[in-house]
Amino acid sequence: MAKQCRQSIGRLPEWAVDAVLGTLVVLAGLFSTGAEDAGVDLAFRPRDSIAVALVLAATVPYYLRRRAPLTVFVFGSAAVGVLMLLDYEPGALPWALLLGAYTVGAYRPTRQIAVAATWMAAVLVALLVDGTPGLAVADAGSSSVAFGGAMILGWSLQARRARIVALADEQANAAQRAAADERLRIAQELHDIVAHSLGVIAVQAGVGMHVLDSDPEEARRSLEHISRTSRSSLAEIRRLLGMVRSVEGMPAYTPAPGLADLGRLVEEVTAAGLPVEVTAEGGLDDIPAGVGLAAYRIVQEALTNALRHAHATRAMVRLTNAAGRLWVEVADDGRGANGSVASTGGHGLVGMRERVALYGGTLTTGAAAGGGFRVAALLPYDAEPPT
Repeated sequence: MAKQCRQSIGRLPEWAVDAVLGTLVVLAGLFSTGAEDAGVDLAFRPRDSIAVALVLAATVPYYLRRRAPLTVFVFGSAAVGVLMLLDYEPGALPWALLLGAYTVGAYRPTRQIAVAATWMAAVLVALLVDGTPGLAVADAGSSSVAFGGAMILGWSLQARRARIVALADEQANAAQRAAADERLRIAQELHDIVAHSLGVIAVQAGVGMHVLDSDPEEARRSLEHISRTSRSSLAEIRRLLGMVRSVEGMPAYTPAPGLADLGRLVEEVTAAGLPVEVTAEGGLDDIPAGVGLAAYRIVQEALTNALRHAHATRAMVRLTNAAGRLWVEVADDGRGANGSVASTGGHGLVGMRERVALYGGTLTTGAAAGGGFRVAALLPYDAEPPT
């Protein structure tokens, strides 16, 4: 119940919280200083219009508590100091000043916190010198400790908020850097795919020209091959231009892996201690090279996460090709959603999302039905790339 109340209060806008607190402070100030016999033993003066005006001057500014913390605290403590110097009963007003001291610590820089602490010390010294009823040296000392503690508490919470914001910014920047690195790697790998496609087109064009008169059927097949290869290459280039945004760096000319290399990848993972079962449906020969590369990287990253972080004992890879769409599923029996990679959303998952987004597909990650972790990706390759 208490947790639900805190969550409900946390969802309220700041002005609403300050309005409620301001109203409570005003009411507490008026009611706590209005008793008929308030302080007979301490010889406080009866409350009159001057006292009421000072109480309102000390409490009404709390409606602007977070907008001008230092001004509210200095003005409020000055009004309370004058009230006590004139021998009026302060009631609950010192507690309101503690709220003001906390607010200064929680929302203002260190220099202003020091100004507020110095001002409060000066007010206490003035009250001691004046001989205000009910305020001894011990009371002033305990008050100083209380106000200092309130400011330190507020300052510690301010520092905690700053650390949380800095951590969130750092995580966002890390995710952006990971996405940029992944786009660069995609561009480098697609370089080989496009270069290969253009080479095939050149060879088929030469064959078609050579047999155009002697074997028209062979020339027709060459032209059909050129048509298919050029369309695939054009789709890859469009996707590349849509994803890469002025990323600097030299391209790598090492051959890009594809689905034909999955056997070697599975052997490596199995040799490292994670047995992998692979099933394929629908045939993989007509998968475009770029889609095959994306699927290979997704499987590679998922198996690497299962091997390094999930403490899995076995894994399963299922590839299904149908109607111009490739489904890729990788599941393991490891720690699942409690694993470090799954729970933190590491850079590997960022890379998977980038590759899937390149083809306008979808990516689902999370706990598997029977335990462990599951990665499922849909890579459509028979449609135009997303704009």
